[in-house]
Amino acid sequence: MKLYYAPGACSLASHIILNEINVDFDLERVNLKTHTTEKGADYYAINPKGYVPALEINPGLILTENVAILPFLAQHDPKQDLIPPSGLGRAKVLEWLGYLNSELHDAYAVFFGAPLSDEAKEKAYAEIDRLLAYIEKAFGESDNDYLVDDNFGPADAYLFVLTNWSKGIGHDLTPYTKINALRNKVAERQSVQIAMRDEGLIP
Repeated sequence: MKLYYAPGACSLASHIILNEINVDFDLERVNLKTHTTEKGADYYAINPKGYVPALEINPGLILTENVAILPFLAQHDPKQDLIPPSGLGRAKVLEWLGYLNSELHDAYAVFFGAPLSDEAKEKAYAEIDRLLAYIEKAFGESDNDYLVDDNFGPADAYLFVLTNWSKGIGHDLTPYTKINALRNKVAERQSVQIAMRDEGLIP
């Protein structure tokens, strides 16, 4: 398999899960401004959507979108801990991935387009805070060690990656004690450390 990624982008979640399942895979960095890969390929020819991640499963067989890639990779976990094979547990993972992708990801994404006015920034921060407050409450009211159950999974990786963006946009995460505790636990995983080093995000 090959993961097309951009450092620190949402593709980092797929990178983390690839490390978790301990398979052989290649990485190819994508310049999202020029839409070319580090090997000089036209990224639009690989993924016409133009954004990351894209997972090449076999030559010419490409899967896109985190909500598809993350469960696909997680189901290859040899320990069968990353995602339940079926039933309500699996549905809960997909529920979280859907929320993170359609709501929280989009809320952060407004900061990565045209520069925002001060008023627009405050509205965008407020929207992120509204969504994080829901996650904080839902996670805090559960007895789970992670978002879905007591096992780390793709939703935890995705939440970790998205909330990493807070620092870059000047957003304060400190009020979210439950989320920060989860983030700290995720950050300690070997899969996360390796992925972040590989992408040049930590020394």
